[in-house]
Amino acid sequence: MKINYGNPKDLEKHLLYKRILEWNENKLVLDDGTIVTLEESENDCCASADGKFSNVKLDAVITNVEIGEQVNIPHGNDEFVNEVRVTLYHNQNPIALAEMSADAGNCGYYYSIGSFVVNGVHFPVVSANCPYGPVGMELED
Repeated sequence: MKINYGNPKDLEKHLLYKRILEWNENKLVLDDGTIVTLEESENDCCASADGKFSNVKLDAVITNVEIGEQVNIPHGNDEFVNEVRVTLYHNQNPIALAEMSADAGNCGYYYSIGSFVVNGVHFPVVSANCPYGPVGMELED
C-alpha cells in the first residue's frame, strides 16, 4: 500500500483556525469535517509506532501546532524507542496533546514511523531506525 506523505512543516496548514468538535484518544474531529488520527505509517518486522490524544478542550480554535523534539527513551538492552509530544494551542493555552512513540523492534534492527494523519495524508512526527545502518524513512528537519 502506497502511503500519501506530507511534510510535517505543512501540518499547520491543515489544522490552524479550526475548532475541535469531538475527540477520543484515537482521533480528533474538526469543525470542517477534518479527521485527525495518530497512526503507524510504516514498520518493519516487529517494530511499531502508536500514539494517543489527551487533555483535549472542545470548541477551542487551533492557533498553533508545536511538534516537540524527538526523545530517545531507554527500554532495556539494545532497545531503541523514540517519543515525541505534539501540542495544539489556542493562543498560549494547550488544548490538545498527542503523544507518539516509535520503536526499532527486536534489539533495534528494524524501523517504524508514527504520523499525524489528516484526511488520509500522513505527516511523520516520530521514527525509530536501526542504528546500525539506514533502513526505512528518515524524518526531515
